[in-house]
Amino acid sequence: MTTSIARSLSRRLACAAVTAAAAAGLPAFAPSASAADMPAQARPQPVVKPLWTGFYFGVHGGGGWASTHVSDPSLQILSQIARIDASGPLAGGQIGANWQFGNIVVGGEIDVSWASVRGTRSPEPGFPFSGFETNFRALAIGTGRVGYAAGSWLGYAKAGIAWADLEFSYRVGNPPTFGVPHTRTGVTAGAGVEVAFWRNLSAKVEYNFVYFGDNSIAIGSNRDSGNADHMLHLLKAGLNMRFGGGDYVVARY
Repeated sequence: MTTSIARSLSRRLACAAVTAAAAAGLPAFAPSASAADMPAQARPQPVVKPLWTGFYFGVHGGGGWASTHVSDPSLQILSQIARIDASGPLAGGQIGANWQFGNIVVGGEIDVSWASVRGTRSPEPGFPFSGFETNFRALAIGTGRVGYAAGSWLGYAKAGIAWADLEFSYRVGNPPTFGVPHTRTGVTAGAGVEVAFWRNLSAKVEYNFVYFGDNSIAIGSNRDSGNADHMLHLLKAGLNMRFGGGDYVVARY
């Protein structure tokens, strides 16, 4: 009889447990949850910022090679066109901005250089002048740029306007020397390669061709009696500090 009572009590307790579990909306026999059954938490994905978008400024140095052609229709100092070759160093700074769209980068830049691109020419036989000289003292270039970015590398082309402060001089025997300072405005085009190598620093190498077309120049006794044009080849290496774009590595959040 005692056994029957124990069995009856056991059944009643089991029934009560099932009823309580059903009332709570839980299965009567729920296996314990494991980590494998939990949904995987999404991992942060890399956020790629356009590397080249933003403003920048920097410094540059290099050299220039120039060719000046002077003619004298009045035949006071020359009977034919004289070519004066020049070369020398330059150094300065630049400021600009870029906008990157996928792999395409567009922008604009202004650079200003101190220069000492100087050259001389021997006198023409039969004319009583001891020589001629050109000296490019300062250059300023404003250009638009378009390029293609491949990671931390950027190749670009540029074109725009150029300005120069220069002096043409000629001598009669020993001094006095007749100097003709003047400024010129012309056109420029070029290309370069830039690489981002540490945080927001980048280094570049570029070539510029500059042309100042034929214009009058004061030589001899008659003002504006001569004509001169100038061509320059500039090779520059520089450093830029960039603001507003991504680092040279992928940024994460």
